[in-house]
This record gives sequence, C-alpha cells and structure tokens, in this order.
Amino acid sequence: MISRRAYALTGLVLVMLVWGSTYAVTKAAVREIPPLTLAVLRCLIAVSVLVPIAMARGGLLRLARPLPIAPLIWMGFTGIALLTVGFNYGLIYGSATQGALVYALGPAAVAVAAVLGLGEGLSGRRIAGIVLSVAGAALVVVSGEMDRAAPRPWLGAICMFVGVVAWAYYTVIAKRLADADQVVVIAWVSIIGTAMLLPFATVELLQSPTPRPTFAGWLGAVFLGAVASALAYVVYSRALRELDASVVGAYFTLDPLVGVGTAVVFLGEALTAGQAAGGVIALVGMWLAASSRASKRSKAILTGGIP
Repeated sequence: MISRRAYALTGLVLVMLVWGSTYAVTKAAVREIPPLTLAVLRCLIAVSVLVPIAMARGGLLRLARPLPIAPLIWMGFTGIALLTVGFNYGLIYGSATQGALVYALGPAAVAVAAVLGLGEGLSGRRIAGIVLSVAGAALVVVSGEMDRAAPRPWLGAICMFVGVVAWAYYTVIAKRLADADQVVVIAWVSIIGTAMLLPFATVELLQSPTPRPTFAGWLGAVFLGAVASALAYVVYSRALRELDASVVGAYFTLDPLVGVGTAVVFLGEALTAGQAAGGVIALVGMWLAASSRASKRSKAILTGGIP
C-alpha cells in the first residue's frame, strides 16, 4: 500500500507543477482579459470552490472567538488583492521567465518580514540566502531584454516585487492564525480580497473595450481560480501535515524552475545567459532561506506561496 507520506510527496510535486505553470497561463490570459478583471475572475472562481468546502468543515465556527477580523482583512489586502494585482501587472510588462525568477525572492522576503514584524532572529545561513536571492534577482532584471514578451521589463520586475513583498507580509500576518482551519481562513480571505478588487475591476471594464476572451482565455481563468488558487492550496495544506517543512522548502524550488520551463516551451520566451545565471543564484538563495534552521511552524510559513 502507498504510504501517506508518498501521497503527500506526490501531491506536493503536483502543486509545484501547477503553481509553476501560473506564470505562463497568466501571461497568456492577460493578453485577452484586463489585469484587474482577471484578478477578480480568478478570486471569484476560487471562492466558488473554497466556500462550499469551508462550509462543510464548519465555516466560521472553525475560527476562534472573537473573530480575527483585522488579520483577515489585512490578509485579504496583502495576500489576495495586492499580490494578484502585482503578479498580473508584472506579467503584462515583463516576461513570464523574468516573473518566475523574481518570485524566487519569496522565502528571503518572508524571512526579512518575519524579522521586522515578528522579531525573529536571522541565522547566518538565512542571511546568506537573502543576499544570494537579492543578487540573483538583480542579475535577472538587469539581464532582461526589452521585447514583445517584456515591453517594460523594469516595471514588470517592480510589479512582481510588490507581489513578493505583499506575500511576505501576508504570511507574517497569517502566523497569528496558523492554528486555525486553513481552508476556512483562505476562503474568507479570498472573499475579502475579491471585495477589495471588485470596484477597481468595474472601473477598468467601464474605461476599456469589453473583453472577448477566447475559449483558451476562459480556460486559463478557470485554471488559475479553481486549480491554482483553490484546489492546489488544499492539497498543499494537507502535504504540510505529513511532511517536515524543510522537505517542503526543498520542493518549493520547483516553482520557478517550472515557471521558466513553461514560459520557454509554451510561450517561446528566450532565456538570456545573464538571466540563467541570476536564476541559479536566486534559487540557491531561495533554498538557503527556506531550509535554514527554524521551528517547524516558522519554516512552514517560509515555504508557502500562491502565485
């Protein structure tokens, strides 16, 4: 019989393949659907999947009393609204390849946010990881070339970095709710984030021609919402129950690798020598930042991320 650990490892690999593909899928989708509208569509689809699961698990009754309203609002703003907007605009102005490699800053950004927001200490290994991640990401950005896939690479990198910082602070805030039912938490956070995005998406639609997505565009939005934002998160949270967070941290390096691979293969994007070198440096830093010695809970936070 297959062990629960084997199922967890298989599920974790599948999640990383899904999350790694979101760069190419989003890059293709924003060509047909405006970025804020796509963000709302993705969130609405995720909510439609997560809320029934959350209600079946007890809904708000699964959360502590008094309800953690302020943390949920901040998580909705940083981890859903700001993250999704930064991610989408990062892929409008920059290539999917660049976006995937810049996103490798995630564990380093969370480590810094944990120091600033939670007063956690930094080990020498984690400091080295942060330095390498920043250096690698910088090399990726300066090595990027302006082309059709990346009309404004510097602006794309800034937008993606905003998304990385938003996720970092989301995870620090989420640590307060680490003992709560995570499916219920992410369902309510998604509802809040969607409500924040909806007015801006409405203005966007009123000021631009009505989008007419192809079947592929709609399929991309459904994939991003139902698979990458909802189902993948459920599988990921279950994998964390069975596996040491250090193992999860090692597997999380698959995310940017898959992101670069899918961008090159399916979108035909070019990978410069400088970007490849910067990516290797950033991935080494990512691994060091995510796998340095820390408590199990802290390391679980360092390895998380939903692009």
